[in-house]
Amino acid sequence: MTEKTGADRQTRFLIIGLPRSGTTYLMTLLNSHPRITCAGEQFNPYAIIGAREEDRTRPALLARDRAPRYFARQFFKEHAGGPHAAVGYKYMIGHNIRILSELPDQEDLKLIYVHRQNKLAQVASLIKADKSKRWAQVEADTHVSERIKAGTFQISQYWHEFETYDYLFSQWFEQLPHHRMAVEYREMFEPDFNARLCGFLGLDEDADMASPLVKQGSDTILDRFEDPEPIRAYFTALGRKGWLGREIGA
Repeated sequence: MTEKTGADRQTRFLIIGLPRSGTTYLMTLLNSHPRITCAGEQFNPYAIIGAREEDRTRPALLARDRAPRYFARQFFKEHAGGPHAAVGYKYMIGHNIRILSELPDQEDLKLIYVHRQNKLAQVASLIKADKSKRWAQVEADTHVSERIKAGTFQISQYWHEFETYDYLFSQWFEQLPHHRMAVEYREMFEPDFNARLCGFLGLDEDADMASPLVKQGSDTILDRFEDPEPIRAYFTALGRKGWLGREIGA
């Protein structure tokens, strides 16, 4: 029997999801494990985002976009034989379609699909981050308590768009032959999640695993808005009152 090389033994994975679903939290959680490295959005239209650095230069983006599948293979090739037992990156739904279309043929990749049931929380997070351009932070400041200016029907538009993407993607995802894991946002804060996550990647849990990120809004979702009453009335009328309160620890 031929002995496996370090590259063969190395677990390769992707985190897949929509914006503000919890993919960055998961990425930073994984990077807190000494045997795992997870890069950011390798196919962000505006940047190649690594675990700790990013490249926004036009030549780099053009080279990636001309040959995205080659770029993806090179990502894993560059990490082969390195110090990490598991290597991956974030792929956002809506980024380079050629990566998505090739996934069914890449059964060696383990896939982690992150989704968020509370679409009001997800949309609130998106609107705030898009306005401030602060997509993540590791220290609490006044930005955390700043309320969001958003109308009911603007929220509804994003809600249904995101719900549609998740609905269609989840059905496709369930048909893939890969070793795969679907994670709802709240699951990542359950006591046994780190152990389950590491087990999925074929590793032991590290006791010191923790994401450094802080929440960028109130624990009570409705309190994140400047004018909450129309939002309360709308989502209550639609049977979504459960989205208005605490998302975690409710």
